Amino acid sequence: MKQIVSLSLMLFGLLLITQSCSKEIPDKMIQTLPIETINATVSADNGYKLNIANLGEVKINRQALHFAVSQIGIDVKEGTPVYTYVPAAGFIGTDEVELFSAKSFRSTGGVCSGSHYDTYMTSTVIKFIVAK
Repeated sequence: MKQIVSLSLMLFGLLLITQSCSKEIPDKMIQTLPIETINATVSADNGYKLNIANLGEVKINRQALHFAVSQIGIDVKEGTPVYTYVPAAGFIGTDEVELFSAKSFRSTGGVCSGSHYDTYMTSTVIKFIVAK
């Protein structure tokens, strides 16, 4: 009799655990972060570099208007991904570029949730003041 009661309690406990784990957990959790704004003063003779290694996958969402170079690439000296801006020859004034980034990482949950990928998306607006 004790074995039947013990077995019944154990089966009931397993039923509770499997029921609590049956909630749907999305494979991906996406969170959009606020837009970050960077103000940068740039000499007309020099360019601007922003290290984007910690941002994940980065793309130019809205291109600058007055540039000789406005691109994402690899810094030769450091070997890290960077956004580079060089103003157009003779340009003095303001310019702006918007970068979009998405960074995904594997996140582990509790016993029931297992693991999934979380993605953080954000835009970074760089406002340039190009001076002599």
